[in-house]
Amino acid sequence: MVRWAYLNGALLSCVASLAVAQTPARATDPVFVRAQGLVSDGNGAAGRALIDSVIKATSPTARLYPEALFWRASLASNAADAESDYKHIVVDYPLAPQAEDALLRLAQLELARGDREGALIHLQRIPRDYPRSKSLARASYWTARVLFEKNDIPNACAANASALAQAGEAEIELRNQIQYQGQRCSSIAAAVVPPTNSPATPPSTAAPAESQAATAKATVADTVSTTISPPSPPPTKVTAQDQRPKPPVQANDTKPSIVDPAKSPANPVAKPPVKVSAGTSRPAGYSVQVAAYKTRAEADKLTASLTKRGYPARVDADAAYFRVRIGRYSTSKDAEDALKRIKAKQMDGFVVRAPER
Repeated sequence: MVRWAYLNGALLSCVASLAVAQTPARATDPVFVRAQGLVSDGNGAAGRALIDSVIKATSPTARLYPEALFWRASLASNAADAESDYKHIVVDYPLAPQAEDALLRLAQLELARGDREGALIHLQRIPRDYPRSKSLARASYWTARVLFEKNDIPNACAANASALAQAGEAEIELRNQIQYQGQRCSSIAAAVVPPTNSPATPPSTAAPAESQAATAKATVADTVSTTISPPSPPPTKVTAQDQRPKPPVQANDTKPSIVDPAKSPANPVAKPPVKVSAGTSRPAGYSVQVAAYKTRAEADKLTASLTKRGYPARVDADAAYFRVRIGRYSTSKDAEDALKRIKAKQMDGFVVRAPER
C-alpha cells in the first residue's frame, strides 16, 4: 500500500500532461482534466465519481471509453483498482492509443510489489505487439531497471543502451535517467579494459575484432556475476514525466493476443462452470475474460484451443466484439482464484460479470 501511494503520487502530478500527447482531433475531454484537478486538490472521491459518471454514460464501443478507463486507472485510490482498468484496456481495447501505456503501467505496478518476472512479461509485450510505439524508449529503460534489480548486468546494460538509442532528443529528463542508470555499465567496462601500458599483442597472434569483442563481453559477464551488488536506486530527482509516460499519439496495427496456447501445459486450471439443474434459472455469476476480437472466427479459434486444454471457454458476443471468456463462477472470489491459476500458465485476463443465460 505504501509503494502504491508513492507511485500513484508521482504519477498523478503529470496526468494533466496527457493532453499534450493527443492530436488536435483527439484533444483530452475537459471532464478528465477537471477530475484530475479535483483529485490533485485532495477531493479524490469527487474526481473519481466524475470519471465513473462518464464511463456509465459512454458506450463500451465508443472511442472515449478506453480513454475514460485509462483516466480512472490513473486516478485510482489503490493499486487493485488501477490494475483492473489497465488490464481491461490491454485485453479488450488493444488497438486503443492507451493500450501500450497501460502495459507500461502494469509493469510498474508489478515492480512496485516486487514481482520482477511479471513486470518483464508486460514490458516485453510492448516492442513485440507495438513495434512503432512511442513508449519503446521507456519500455527499454524500465526493462533495464528490472534486469539491474535481478543482477542480470549484461542484459541490463544492453537494454539501457537500447533505451538511449530510442529516446528522442526532446526527451531530456528520460535521457538523463537512462544515462544515470548506464553509469554502472561504464564502471564495469572500465574494470575489464586492459591497462594502456600493457604489451601489445604480437601481430601473428592478434585475434579478429569480432573475437575480441566476444571475449570482452564474456569477461564482463563473468566479472559482474560475482562482483556486482544489487543496483542502487534511481536519483532522488525523478520527474513525473518519466514515471508516467504519455499515451501515444495514435494506435498501432496489432491484434489482441495471449501467450501461445501450444507453449503452455495442458493441465486445466479453471474451475468447472456452475451446474444448475433443469428448470431453474441460471445465475449470471462471474467469468474470466482473456481476449476480445473483431471477428467470430478468431474468437472461435482461441475458444477451441482453450477447450482442448480443458478450459470451460466460450464466446460472448455483442454488436462490436467477440469476447473469449472462461468459466462461470458464483462469486467474484472464485473467479479471482481462477484468474490466479490462469496467470500461472502465462495467460492474462480480468474478472467480469457473466451475462445471464
